[in-house]
Amino acid sequence: MKQKWKERAGRIAGKIADRFADLGYWLEDLYCEYRLRAKKAKRKREKLRKTLSEEEFKRYRRKELLQTVLKGAGAVFCVAAVILLLGFGISKLVRLAGGALSSLRQTEAVTEQPVTETEPVFAEKDITVGSTGCMLLHSPFIDSYPDEEGNYDFSSIYKFITPYYSAPDYMTCEFEGALGGEELGYSGYPNFKSPDVIIENIKGSGVDLQMLATNHIYDAWSYGFTRTMEVYEEKGIAYTGIRKNEQEKHYYIAYIDGIKVGFIDYVYETTNVTGGPDKSINGMIMETADAPLLNSFNYDNLAPFYTEMEENIRAMKAEGAQFIIANMHWGTEYQLEEAQYQDEIAQKLCDLGVNAIIGGHPHCEQPIDVLTNAAGEKMLVVYSEGNALSNQRTYLMDEMPTGHTEDGAMVTLHLHQNSRGEVSLTDVDLLPTWVYRYSDESGSKYYILPLDDVANIESTMGIADIREEAQASYDRTMEVMGPGLEKAKEAFLQPVQAGVS
Repeated sequence: MKQKWKERAGRIAGKIADRFADLGYWLEDLYCEYRLRAKKAKRKREKLRKTLSEEEFKRYRRKELLQTVLKGAGAVFCVAAVILLLGFGISKLVRLAGGALSSLRQTEAVTEQPVTETEPVFAEKDITVGSTGCMLLHSPFIDSYPDEEGNYDFSSIYKFITPYYSAPDYMTCEFEGALGGEELGYSGYPNFKSPDVIIENIKGSGVDLQMLATNHIYDAWSYGFTRTMEVYEEKGIAYTGIRKNEQEKHYYIAYIDGIKVGFIDYVYETTNVTGGPDKSINGMIMETADAPLLNSFNYDNLAPFYTEMEENIRAMKAEGAQFIIANMHWGTEYQLEEAQYQDEIAQKLCDLGVNAIIGGHPHCEQPIDVLTNAAGEKMLVVYSEGNALSNQRTYLMDEMPTGHTEDGAMVTLHLHQNSRGEVSLTDVDLLPTWVYRYSDESGSKYYILPLDDVANIESTMGIADIREEAQASYDRTMEVMGPGLEKAKEAFLQPVQAGVS
């Protein structure tokens, strides 16, 4: 009898052991499946990080996390149910689980199936990014544009240029000045303190991003510097070149139809007249707290700037930036040729991985060129786009007797994304512009005129007696920028065919 019970007990113990062995194998398979799915999920996240906007990616991660929690809770419930059905105590479960995990670790390399890494496939697409020159409001703008109540509206200035600024998928410009508000009053040269509405008018013309790292950003001192950012934030207008605190980024990444383009904006520093170490912009010494919040570089000591740019480029690429544009407020005023130091800085930025440079500050056009780094990668550089808006008339400019201060250019970059997510420059367009000034009962008024059809400009614009001046402006711009434009087209223009990259 005792022998029978021993045999029965042995059979029962064997069945129980088999059940727990099956549980161990099930746990092992579950763990391996989890590892496999985790790798697949990671690859999916890496792909989506490049194709989704920041906000869209955050929403996806929140949804993914919730699903993981729910699945985990379900798995725990199932395991607990199995354990209860088996009727075993906690102590035996712990011993058995320890053995199962030990077995899992021993067999993990054998059990896990190799994962085939597949290169993510991106949709081939094309986008355009436009840019135009400096916009600054001299005194005639301040004197002529307020209404009877003292309110400003500069939107009429952009009447003819708005369709052109709105045409690219993304548009940028340089705004020179500070927003000091009624508290500090409004003024033109030498301290450009502009009415707040101008930045709304610029945005309304089709400009998506405004570059603020200019030599006039501190014209309203520390109060205006801080207030400028506050007004941009309040009105929801995108900007870069300055930041509210040191924790914010030096750059701005725009999500343009699924493509991430990084923008970074820098201005040159001036010599501190006191001989001290404090940062000086346009001869104005910045407050210690403000100085780190402006993207700037020192011509006499470029090493810190290059180090900072290298860090910024690395950070932009880590965030998924596929194409990087550096806006440089640099050069010598009223010079039609770039200076040697501009060439040197441009080549260094090319070496660091910048894809295009757009320049401003000289108040006249400067050439276009194509540079190449050691890796054979080409970079477009537009040394200066000239004035998009100003009152620097030809007859007022002893420094520029041949004109050019009335002239500007809108540059449009054509970018292509291939199936590997690589973005390259495939073409460059140039639209010469002219600041036309006229008078009415309130004083001087202005239009930014596109010069794409000079022969018919009087009839299309409805403005008499301007064709000759418009033609002269067009010719001046093309003389300076035309040869470089052809060089750029030859360097970058390539047929883009679906499925071929």
